[in-house]
Amino acid sequence: MLSVVIGIVYFFHVVPSEKENKIREELSRRFFRINKSQIEFLRIQTFKGTFNIKMKNGEWHITLPRRLPADSEVINSLLNVITDGKIVKIISTDIKRRPEFALDAPIAVLNIGYEGKIDELTIGSQNPSKTGYYAFVKGINAIFLLDEETAKISSLGLYELREKSLFSFKPDIINSIRIIKKDSRITLKKQENTWRVLSPLYGKADSDEILEFLDELLNQRAIEFYDDLIPDITQFSDTIKIQLSDKINELIEIDVHYLGTGANEGTIAYQKGEKYAGRLTRDFWLFIDREASDFRYRNLFDFKEEKVGRIKVTSNTASYVIAKKGNSWYVDGDNANGERVTAFMWLLKDWKADKIMDVTSSIEKQKNTLEIVVEDGQDNTLERLIVLEKIESESIGFNRDKQEFFLYYAITDNLKNVCAVSDLELIKIPDKEYFMQ
Repeated sequence: MLSVVIGIVYFFHVVPSEKENKIREELSRRFFRINKSQIEFLRIQTFKGTFNIKMKNGEWHITLPRRLPADSEVINSLLNVITDGKIVKIISTDIKRRPEFALDAPIAVLNIGYEGKIDELTIGSQNPSKTGYYAFVKGINAIFLLDEETAKISSLGLYELREKSLFSFKPDIINSIRIIKKDSRITLKKQENTWRVLSPLYGKADSDEILEFLDELLNQRAIEFYDDLIPDITQFSDTIKIQLSDKINELIEIDVHYLGTGANEGTIAYQKGEKYAGRLTRDFWLFIDREASDFRYRNLFDFKEEKVGRIKVTSNTASYVIAKKGNSWYVDGDNANGERVTAFMWLLKDWKADKIMDVTSSIEKQKNTLEIVVEDGQDNTLERLIVLEKIESESIGFNRDKQEFFLYYAITDNLKNVCAVSDLELIKIPDKEYFMQ
């Protein structure tokens, strides 16, 4: 019955159009279509609490209920909503009728401060046809219908407004990384602008892999926060510590504690010195619980395409030679498709070992599964890859046909260590017919 009454009010007690236009113009000057760059203060009151947000030194900060950095994307979106808000209809100029539209017990109140002024928007109930929400602006004698997008302000709380990042550092100045696990430690260090793995597998590091690791770390977003909480390491089954240092050894320490696989579990992460911890997904644990080999430079080949004059491929089942004569390519003396030869060279240059192996026993007596030799135009070897026997203990899973895949030992001129390659990659090596015109 109440909805029927309100519906009658909406359809038959609207404001005449001329007066409505004047009120619209006044509302727009005060609240909507305002230049968002002028806004310097926000207060949001919802059923989740009261939140004050201020602009300081070009950045937004929450000052109430606690001092926290604000989520710049959320605030910018909020400012767009405020400045682009739509007045659907002027309903009444009688402010005493506010209780009829739940404006005496609003779902949200928004204050904005700009140029020394503070304006207040109150949002009440949704209209019967669900095309908007009733609202009024303090100081203007008008109850109006506000668009649904602007009314979403009522769903904002501290979590939505605060910066979701848990970790704070500048990736470009980091020159040392330690990942400390229960039974191992990975040490990475930048030396003369080149990243190296210092332990446990000494050697050149993959700089792109390290930069991606730092970026992924920096861009983690907490699912929920635990304010005024420093996690007790003894309460968790496992912990991984991440230590980041710059050139002057200013240390950033991050503890990641394992919770579990449940929907409300995952990991608890804490950067030392902060006043809060946060929960991240289980995927984050999988991301940091990695082997030193993941950070090593693992490219199997590093030749320059313009220097290649011949590629020899020998396997258990077939062998062929790709050779260049003038500007043309041939496979075993027959014309070859030049574009496919180029694609094959790209395949080789992009091929990375699955892992670097810490092999102590000799593998020299093993049989070759595959050999690829890249030569220049004078029959000089540029690079060689030899793939040896299957590593029985290194199964990497099954395909849909229940075929099991393994890693194989490999030796390459481009890497000092014995490495491992998967037969998922080995099957990509084309046969002779692939190159035929």
